[in-house]
Amino acid sequence: MKGSAMGWFTEGSDHEGYVICVFADGMYGAGGRWMEISLMTPDGRPVGHEEDPTREAWRPPSQVVGWRVACSCDSSGKHAILDPLWTRVWDPADEDAAAGRIYAGPPASADAADIDDREDLEPVFLDVWHRHIAPDISLHTISTLSRSLKDLEAQLDDAVAAARSAGVSWDKIGRAFGISRQGAQKRWENTSAAAAD
Repeated sequence: MKGSAMGWFTEGSDHEGYVICVFADGMYGAGGRWMEISLMTPDGRPVGHEEDPTREAWRPPSQVVGWRVACSCDSSGKHAILDPLWTRVWDPADEDAAAGRIYAGPPASADAADIDDREDLEPVFLDVWHRHIAPDISLHTISTLSRSLKDLEAQLDDAVAAARSAGVSWDKIGRAFGISRQGAQKRWENTSAAAAD
């Protein structure tokens, strides 16, 4: 997994995970400029400004009440907002990320918009995202290993056919592979006969 400016992504998978801000009315936000968090819909699309829809609507970091991990899942074309919700606390003594409470500085700071920059919280956020992407990563691994296995089996078949063409006995081939003479002959007899033809 590699980090990007937006969040985290995986090689071989179409997922990008990142932390989003939550507002009291249920709106979400991410990115933006200094002291401006761009609003987004639950499906990850930007929200247009009421007065000028060509501009993105935004809110200040002081209005953030919590955070969630989100994932853009390109393979399914979906944007997922994951549980849990971490709520914002206003006293550093009340912070307990494991219990779902995060302190993000005083209301006038921009810290709420940049909570994903905190190195102590990144493992907590990544754990949520890893659980979300685990099924796709497993499927990707199966697919990759399957292709590799098919390539190796074809190479093995070619090597056995070449050995048989050179007069190597089934007994020696079986020992080289770690099986009996009968097992080797049963497994590759048709392959080596086809190669001989």
